[in-house]
Amino acid sequence: MTRIRVHTAAPLEKRYAYCRAVRAGNLVFVTGTVAITPDGKPFAPGDHGAQAARALEIIAGALKEAGSDISDVVRTRMFVTGMNPAVQDAVGEAHRAVFADFPPATSMIGVAALVDPAFVVEIEADAVVG
Repeated sequence: MTRIRVHTAAPLEKRYAYCRAVRAGNLVFVTGTVAITPDGKPFAPGDHGAQAARALEIIAGALKEAGSDISDVVRTRMFVTGMNPAVQDAVGEAHRAVFADFPPATSMIGVAALVDPAFVVEIEADAVVG
């Protein structure tokens, strides 16, 4: 089975030996994605909604590079710090803005911390092409 690996400029990819996404056959797995700027800095530090939206943009780009599309996503996992109803709404609204017409199975999981304190949301996605 052919595999396609999608890499980005994220500095931790080389350091920890992972890639943004892997396509194996018609399945695409997108690694945990935080909101970074094109130069690798945290995007909108502390802003849950903005970080969720940016992470989903990065995921959409990785899916495209793997020959897939955001509409192919069948499952997301959202890891969120500082979980409370307002945070849930902000993250959920960003998710709904992308997936309203083709909702995937999903989980929103409260966590104590992410790789950097500036990051408050990390999202994974799995897709089935075709």
